[in-house]
Amino acid sequence: MVENLKELTKNGRIIGRANFVFTPEIASSIGSIHGSLFKQNESIVMGRDYHNDSRMLKRGYTSGCMSTGVNLLNLSDCAYPLLQFTIRRFGASGGAYFSAGHLYSEDVGVRFVDAGGIELSSLEIQKIINAYNNYPEQIRRVDPNEIGQITSIPQTKEIYIKSLQQFVNKKRIRKEDLKIVVDCSYGPSGKITPLLLNEIGVEVIALNTHYRQRSSNPVPNIHTIRNCADIVKASNSHLGVCFDVDGSRILVLDESGLEINFEDLLMLFISYDERITKSKSNTIITTPTISSTAKEFIKESGYPLKEVQNDPGEISRQIREERACFAAADTLKFYFPEYAPFSDGNFILLKLLEIMTIQEDLLSSLTRGFPKGIKINKSITVSQDIIENFHNQLRKVVEENGFKYHDIINELKIIDKEQKIFTQVKISLYRNAILLSAESDDVNAAKTMITELEEIITNL
Repeated sequence: MVENLKELTKNGRIIGRANFVFTPEIASSIGSIHGSLFKQNESIVMGRDYHNDSRMLKRGYTSGCMSTGVNLLNLSDCAYPLLQFTIRRFGASGGAYFSAGHLYSEDVGVRFVDAGGIELSSLEIQKIINAYNNYPEQIRRVDPNEIGQITSIPQTKEIYIKSLQQFVNKKRIRKEDLKIVVDCSYGPSGKITPLLLNEIGVEVIALNTHYRQRSSNPVPNIHTIRNCADIVKASNSHLGVCFDVDGSRILVLDESGLEINFEDLLMLFISYDERITKSKSNTIITTPTISSTAKEFIKESGYPLKEVQNDPGEISRQIREERACFAAADTLKFYFPEYAPFSDGNFILLKLLEIMTIQEDLLSSLTRGFPKGIKINKSITVSQDIIENFHNQLRKVVEENGFKYHDIINELKIIDKEQKIFTQVKISLYRNAILLSAESDDVNAAKTMITELEEIITNL
């Protein structure tokens, strides 16, 4: 059994391979520790993705948490934003969510959420780690007749769908007869997104809405994204989106099946979202690793800009502190404070549909005129074998070489903070090739990084 919970900590979260490192016994201990942070008889919400390892660990957590006298509102399988919404809707004191990550597809992580639906900070996670290392000194156990209750709350899905619609012009969206392709990535979004779109009058071609046993490749991956892009073109749809497995973000494809990058989406929302454009005196929050072109665009549009690190819950906390009108992280997460201080893939999708209908134009046209930064680009032709498991292989090699990186679904953004070089590595949608794109004030440093990564990929 793990003696120090810090061994399971990655990027400020508790993550590990279920049954080998992250065991049911550890999950139960974590539940006891987390439950002891709340007062007896307080209620918290818990949820998970579809996978059996997440279910197993969540049940271990449940037993530990109930032993402290805390009541549990059980969402069973759900998208992460639905859990965050439910905490706020029912006035719960916090929550916990178990799921596999996008790149860490063989691992399960647990995210802890406060009463505002915001993920706990690394500092607060450290308190849980310290309590685990001093187990059982900081655990509260209650008498058998005071053990916490567990209650199912299945009606939240309908409440969530109705609430989302209140923040967009659904009548305008309904009028346009839009058709979109949605890949739900075998995640719980498959039980919500098609219903949501149907209610607002959008024709939807829904893919991968059911549970499928996890494979070694992340989902969505290049195969599911390419499939979505092909169906968008073949069906003459207006838009395609691929959800992340936890439902907190989406990859966006235009009507031609071409991916719209993070910077263009960021500039799209700043330019056309009515609530944002009416809030010029309010801050926009983003991460330091976005392109300098996007930063200049924000400033030239008249908004104060604040950069914060993309640590767990940090952007959400800064939204409240700064009373920001909008926030974005270059991991494809977008935050609309009028709705919630967290990123929700369904709400991002609704905002895109609203902008398209109000502007009476397609996303490709709306984003075409945005400024593009000066980057060093390189295309590397590779075999189909490399494509199959590219992201997992690249992630391991990047970690071994000591690089920091961000997961942007179909790409890794590799970060050299010392030289301020940001390099995107992605798989081409329409041929077996790896696309490299580096941005830096120092052109020679960017070229050096491209050469280094080209060597790493060639060795793969």
